Amino acid sequence: MNEPDIKWRNRTFFLLAGTALFRVVYAWVYPFDLSGDEAYYWDWGRHLDWGYYSKPPLIGWIMGLLRILHMDCGAGFRITSTLLGTATLTLIYTITSKLFSPRAGFWALCVTLATVGNAALNICMTTDVPLTLCWCGALYSFWRLIDNPSRRWSLLLIFCLGVGSLAKQMMFVFFPLAVLFLLVMPGKRALLKRPVLWISGLVPLLFTLPSLWWNAHHHWITFQHTSAHFRGNPASWSESFLQLGGFIGAQLGLVTPLTFILMIIIFVQLMRRWKSACLASRYLFFFSAPPLLIFVCFSLHRDVNPNWPLVYCLAGLILLAGTCSTQGGKLFVWFKKGVLFGAVLTAGFYAGMLILPATGADITRIAPLREVSGWAEYGKRVGAVQKKLPDPQNTMLITVGHRYCTAALAFYHPARPIVYHWNDSSVVSSQYDLWPGPQRSRQNALIIVSKGSELPDGLTARFETVTKIESFEIPPGAHKPKRYNLFYGTGWKNCETK
Repeated sequence: MNEPDIKWRNRTFFLLAGTALFRVVYAWVYPFDLSGDEAYYWDWGRHLDWGYYSKPPLIGWIMGLLRILHMDCGAGFRITSTLLGTATLTLIYTITSKLFSPRAGFWALCVTLATVGNAALNICMTTDVPLTLCWCGALYSFWRLIDNPSRRWSLLLIFCLGVGSLAKQMMFVFFPLAVLFLLVMPGKRALLKRPVLWISGLVPLLFTLPSLWWNAHHHWITFQHTSAHFRGNPASWSESFLQLGGFIGAQLGLVTPLTFILMIIIFVQLMRRWKSACLASRYLFFFSAPPLLIFVCFSLHRDVNPNWPLVYCLAGLILLAGTCSTQGGKLFVWFKKGVLFGAVLTAGFYAGMLILPATGADITRIAPLREVSGWAEYGKRVGAVQKKLPDPQNTMLITVGHRYCTAALAFYHPARPIVYHWNDSSVVSSQYDLWPGPQRSRQNALIIVSKGSELPDGLTARFETVTKIESFEIPPGAHKPKRYNLFYGTGWKNCETK
């Protein structure tokens, strides 16, 4: 490695170390509660299994490990996310450095860090955290396998694809994309005839056998849930364009506007000079632009969660950094402006998350902040009400409403009890519907009904008496507070679980 490359590598090391240190410190001072999904996955970690309702089991296993290590708290989740995220950032540098140069790797790291999406990803411990790590690992190992079809890179690809398939269903898209890439690259089609490719792509399916076994014993519920994402209600043209606009707007916000626009410009430029483009550029293009276009079309059919195309944006950012740093000129000047603009927005995001709660502003007016606030107070409030009831230790907790209300109560209740989620419908709508219902041995229950839900007649009928004891909202007087009605049920009289 020559002297300039060593300089860029050293810069990258200090940038990675400084970012990790900042994020660890930020994890301790972060003022908001867990997101609903984090609390939900934490509850999975208390019920370790080979599969779960909506996702493969890895996130539940990670939460279970954090619980064993006594790190199942807000700071513990965020530090874990930071550690895994730092490993992902290291892989982004490694990929870019291998495909282009250490200088390009440094800029790929910069442009990734200067996105609000990456900042948010390293705050919340969700399925996307291990997915992005495994996806970047697969992106690197498959490139090395193309260059050198050896057992070493085959084993690494198998590991990344296998573990990634336990993180999120999106990982199953990688190998089909890899095969399609080889099909459209005449100089690389010979690899399609090599057993090492098919071993690398198909052996990871063995990782999913326990999860398939679990699904077979639960009516293939994960497959039913996943397939529902591809079934959308017929929408008018106006609704379709609103969905499309919402999706593109979300990507502009997460990737930051100037960077996202530059990424699209690079895609267009590459298509126009496809035959003369280097293999590295075409490789990254194939793992970013076509899948992103599919999501754009998909957004016309139904709402698309902003995080779904995350892994494709990562490949696009690597391509953007590699192309701009290699070509230089005005393109690189605009690239650096995009990094600077993104860094300002990302710094504003970090600062805003710390400052807003201290200002006393009504954060319920901001949808993302509304989803990560009020849960701790809710858990304490319900715990205080339960404590005043007769025989509180033997009083069940049953929630009616969204699964987040159940998960947040289980996490933030002072005793962290088992909380039951009531579903009068026969349709399974969350993991709670797959677990055993209220205990037969307990006769009384504190029932928490969240805003927008009614006390079901089917639940009322399970008790001899049901009395409303309290209503409250958190925070009181806010624009969109979380509202709860609490009921006390006595004399549980039905022995069926639900």
